[in-house]
Amino acid sequence: MQVPYMPHVFDQSKPKDSALKLVTFLFPEYVPKDDFHEDIQVTAVTEGTTNGLFKVTNYQSGNPLSASNGIVDTALVKVYGEGTETLIDRENHNLAPPLLARFHNGHAYRFLPGKPCSVTDITEEVVWRGVARELAQWHAVLPVAKFDSSGDSIGVQDILKHQPNVWSTAKKWLEAIPAGTEREKNQKELLRNEFEHLVHRLRPDDEATRRSFVFGHGDLLSGNIILQDFVREATGHEVKTAKFIDYEHSTYCPRAFDLANHFSEWTGFDCDYNLLPTTSTRREFVREYLHSYQRTTGQQNAISEEDVSTLLSEIDSYRGFPGFYWGLCALIQAQASTGSIDFDYAGYAQLRFAEYWAWREEEDGTRARSMKDMPLRELKWSAA
Repeated sequence: MQVPYMPHVFDQSKPKDSALKLVTFLFPEYVPKDDFHEDIQVTAVTEGTTNGLFKVTNYQSGNPLSASNGIVDTALVKVYGEGTETLIDRENHNLAPPLLARFHNGHAYRFLPGKPCSVTDITEEVVWRGVARELAQWHAVLPVAKFDSSGDSIGVQDILKHQPNVWSTAKKWLEAIPAGTEREKNQKELLRNEFEHLVHRLRPDDEATRRSFVFGHGDLLSGNIILQDFVREATGHEVKTAKFIDYEHSTYCPRAFDLANHFSEWTGFDCDYNLLPTTSTRREFVREYLHSYQRTTGQQNAISEEDVSTLLSEIDSYRGFPGFYWGLCALIQAQASTGSIDFDYAGYAQLRFAEYWAWREEEDGTRARSMKDMPLRELKWSAA
């Protein structure tokens, strides 16, 4: 079914007025009772680094939260930040809740009930176990293999050549960085050299890596996780059901990248490295992930400690890449955004690149040889 398009620019300073222009697409049965549309409520949910998110609720048929008829009359409206077209593949969210409408600077989609996860929530075991299970199901269910017109399978190397993936996205962002001044040229050359190092160091180079190559969420920060009901286990333990939203950065990538990226997001936009999961927490997360992956794919093999350690080691190898990746993204946004979103992109880019350089100095031994203190992020990552 084709998603309707409206030539409308959503004004975040007047969210209700803007939402009312879309109301017939959001709630086809809605009939206004007055000129003020008092039965339509619009509230800001979150403001991400590349978009704003608004919840639009129709109270006309009673309390939509109780939804006695089984339908929750609530929709979400996402507004893109200016200049983000360079960053995001806007068409690549077929897995999101159903789209209701598109407009010039955003789209609207069906509301997914639940509570947005906070940076504090994600550190709770009942929450991160639910996230581990959902991420494993995501990786297990979504196919990596593609097929050409003759029905022949297209492998990982073909995907890397022809499909959007974490490497091609990073390269696209890198090439979009301005190089007008001598300083910018030198910075861009340095980043190019580092990208080549990452490609050589981390990019899969043979088909034996196919099982670890997935279609990842790509941006699994706490705000993109919706927490729903508890699930009580046979053991009596409870785990929160987690669902994911905002698939605009979803892409093909090694599963270790998606996992390392998620762990890096435990620190929030403030990059509070005290919140990073310790080695023991990451181990339990990975164990939960692998068990869920096995259940989803119907495999009967027991998960061994070696299986857990192997994936932990892969994740550890990728721990510096998210800083480089999102540093590039923020660097572009610092140049491209005209202020439609109030966020310090330049400062955020510095923080994320600092994570990368800290990893780089550990990887090549520079920090130890110079006898410098280990940065907080590396200390927390290595903590038992």
